Amino acid sequence: MKKSIFLAAMISAFSITATYAQDAPKERPKGEARQGGERRGGGGYNAEMYKDLNLTKDQETKLKALSDEQGTKMQELRNDNSLSDDARREKMQEMRKDRMEKEGAILTKEQKEKLDAKRKERMERGGNRGPRENKQ
Repeated sequence: MKKSIFLAAMISAFSITATYAQDAPKERPKGEARQGGERRGGGGYNAEMYKDLNLTKDQETKLKALSDEQGTKMQELRNDNSLSDDARREKMQEMRKDRMEKEGAILTKEQKEKLDAKRKERMERGGNRGPRENKQ
């Protein structure tokens, strides 16, 4: 009898300790940038991609505005339940293409070439793996 009471007390103690030991996900203050490997679909101003391009303040402002606009549109598209997955994917592709064209209009020829090279390198490293395949 004493063993079962002792065992029940120990299990309770460990359960309570484990419950309090779990950390809730830390909320990030609004506007704080994501770190390293964290990704959020729809773009977002990725200062790391643009850092070696020697952007002017005007270019930086325009690129941030473009990213904000793109992010809002992508979020609206994700929330649109009237579209099939294929239609949503197709629209996202169109939006990405549109963003690239607008981005090209903001950057100089040399900056665009550097950015394209960075993107190509990132793709080769596996930074953008494309659509996921359902492997079974």
